[in-house]
Amino acid sequence: MPGGTSTLKVRDLAVAFGQVVAVRDVSLTAREGETVAIFGANGSGKTTFLKAVAGLVPATRGKVVWRGEDVTALPAHERAARGMRYVSDRSRVATRMTVLENLEAGAWLLPASRWSAARERVFALFPALASMARSPAGVLSGGERQMLILGRALVAEPTLLLMDEPFLGLSREVRDRLLSMIEGTVKGRATILFAEHDAEGAYRLLDRHVIFRNGSLVHEGTRSDVADAKELVTLLYRHFRPGEAHGEKTSGEGIERKEKP
Repeated sequence: MPGGTSTLKVRDLAVAFGQVVAVRDVSLTAREGETVAIFGANGSGKTTFLKAVAGLVPATRGKVVWRGEDVTALPAHERAARGMRYVSDRSRVATRMTVLENLEAGAWLLPASRWSAARERVFALFPALASMARSPAGVLSGGERQMLILGRALVAEPTLLLMDEPFLGLSREVRDRLLSMIEGTVKGRATILFAEHDAEGAYRLLDRHVIFRNGSLVHEGTRSDVADAKELVTLLYRHFRPGEAHGEKTSGEGIERKEKP
């Protein structure tokens, strides 16, 4: 179970691109080892919020505190050095580099003495990657590439994992394999914030859920507030209407499509 200490504290975070406000004074906390699912319609600010926490886009105002340190002014690579990792379905692999070289690139902050064990741990999680370790990443299937993207983040032993729709476009079989891996090896050990359109998959992981609308956090609840994924879908429907932003799909497995940061 997640601990009681709030290791991530986001206070009144706002992000604007010119005159367009993408995130509006959002405050959110996450405890040690807690998994928080972020829902919202297309354009609701989920991606921008996660990127701002990771340091990939600058905050207009507000504060991000990680394990007692104010990291608001730190660039992304310095936040990464503090254990923060961002993973997106739009992340890319270096196709001309081998699978092993991609993993090694993800471990750039890991002490050399821990690289071998970290690499073998990822290969144990993803046997398909182990069998293709010396192959160019460009020959991997879509599901295998997503495994590599996640493995590249995990090899660095993150303490805060920020995932933006990591299962989008994957088959149910591959999605379920990744979910099982996260449940068995990451959940409870790292603090996780993730945005996801798949309510069924998200329900398997979440300890707490929040809903964004028009850049604002409009609802927050715990796992005990919703009995199952179906009840979670009903809750989401109450907070945003089908088609309210750019014709997003609304269903149990596809509450919405992508947002543009």
